[in-house]
Amino acid sequence: MEPFYLLVFIAGLLVANLLLNALRATASIGTGRCPYERRDPFLSEQARLFMGAAQQAVGEGYRVLAQVSAASVLQPESGVGRRKRRKGAAALRGRVLDFLVCADSDLYPLCAIAIEEERAGRARKAARAAVAKACSDAGLPLVSLALRDQYEITELRRTLREAMATADLRLTDTPNPHQEDEEAALAALAAAMQEPDGPGTARAGRR
Repeated sequence: MEPFYLLVFIAGLLVANLLLNALRATASIGTGRCPYERRDPFLSEQARLFMGAAQQAVGEGYRVLAQVSAASVLQPESGVGRRKRRKGAAALRGRVLDFLVCADSDLYPLCAIAIEEERAGRARKAARAAVAKACSDAGLPLVSLALRDQYEITELRRTLREAMATADLRLTDTPNPHQEDEEAALAALAAAMQEPDGPGTARAGRR
């Protein structure tokens, strides 16, 4: 009889588990909340390979970001009317820049990268065209590249650098804090020498 009671006990646990899951689902539906989970992986293996190659190509002073919301980088011009601004913002909603090259010091956008797709549908092509038009209006270069199994870093560096050079840009390396300190000290010294009551005047008055 012991195996029979064991089976009854296990069956009871299964039923209780099913009821608990049903109650959780009902509670979730009642509150309008949808549970979420993390995407795995966030980037495909080829996309991660490209990101590493692009970062190596642009070198120090720049940072490559992936899957950046277009609306966080681009916005309608402030001079246009309210209706056009709303329409322009709506056109960017849900759009994504596959990769974005920024200045490492302040994340100023320098170049967007779109990954070419062999079998892109009509809706996908329309979304790509909208992003390309927005980048063109904003003076943000957009480069279309295909994912590969391996990359020639020199060629990729030339492609990205040429694109970055066409931006309305600040192609500056990360500032050197020592150089800034030296420049500040020289400026302070020059200002002190020009003041009428500066160190030179004081010494002359003591003679």
